[in-house]
Amino acid sequence: MGDYFVCSKTDPVVETKAGKVRGFRLNTTYAFHGIHYAEADRFQMPQPVKPWKGIKNALAYGYVCPLLKQDEPNMEVLVPHRYWPQDEHCQNLNVWTQSLDPGAKKPVMVWFHGGGYAAGSSIEQVAYDGVSIAKKGDSILVSVNHRLNILGYLDLSPFGEKYKNSANAGHADMVAALQWVHDNIAAFGGDPENVTIFGQSGGGMKVATLMNTPAADGLFQKGIIESGVYEAKVYQKEDGDGTAIVKALLKELNLDESEVEKLETIPYYELSNAYNKVEAEVAAKGCYIGQGPMENGWFHGNPIKSKFSHCHSSYICFIYSISKFSSLICCFIISHKIKLFGNIFASISDLVHFYP
Repeated sequence: MGDYFVCSKTDPVVETKAGKVRGFRLNTTYAFHGIHYAEADRFQMPQPVKPWKGIKNALAYGYVCPLLKQDEPNMEVLVPHRYWPQDEHCQNLNVWTQSLDPGAKKPVMVWFHGGGYAAGSSIEQVAYDGVSIAKKGDSILVSVNHRLNILGYLDLSPFGEKYKNSANAGHADMVAALQWVHDNIAAFGGDPENVTIFGQSGGGMKVATLMNTPAADGLFQKGIIESGVYEAKVYQKEDGDGTAIVKALLKELNLDESEVEKLETIPYYELSNAYNKVEAEVAAKGCYIGQGPMENGWFHGNPIKSKFSHCHSSYICFIYSISKFSSLICCFIISHKIKLFGNIFASISDLVHFYP
């Protein structure tokens, strides 16, 4: 028996807070691709999308964030990749669900892709397709694109108040995506009060750091970190500010410090090529070079170094796994502290013991 495909003027159509979107249904799974969850100018905080009339198609994956260097095919036989059109206006997400009943209240899982804070996308790997989790796990899967590298993590705050959180624009995008989920996921059959964020490698880092981001308060209840905790020594320098790297960037572009606003409109690849030329020299001097969230009043710091100084409710549960050992650690964040139950569990059955 063949696959069953549905996509018409009226089915499936879901009404979000900003307007209606049209997806498609393949067999029992509804899919909505490339829904815009926010808009943002370069280096600025994301803003809600403007409402629209009529129905917007959500039938194609949205743009992915431009990279600092061109993708190079590698090990495609083992890990098939998707190479997709790039644009810095990449604040879009994808939804897979088995139900569009607002009363279904299915668990929601939000996937943050790997690639550190510099690369990757929500659809980078063919395995990122959300059909299996939606169908076999009876959950809703949401995958997110957000700004990366110098678009998402370059501190220009020493050069003007308007850039006060440019160092965390990528994380601000993720918070905006979680806000979209909170506000809209019920219309896709999901429970906005039962949201788990999860990711592998760089995606796991994003989970850990979002747990130290007050702006994400109440937007997720659980987290899963898959091989995403790392030694501080392999992480980009987080303290200091962007003075040195931005001055070097301006000099490479033959711009004066008074012309810093021109960085907002220079073609991206001209900007990234200049950055690639200067970042190693600035890093060698021990200075901040961006490409990761920076501790400030908005972000409370990498918990590997600063510990969890903030939590989003009375407790958040998260599971941490190391792919190499297939081990699990369950932690509860209680009153800004971590309580670790046991060491490394030998099996899933050992972990389940802690969940009555």
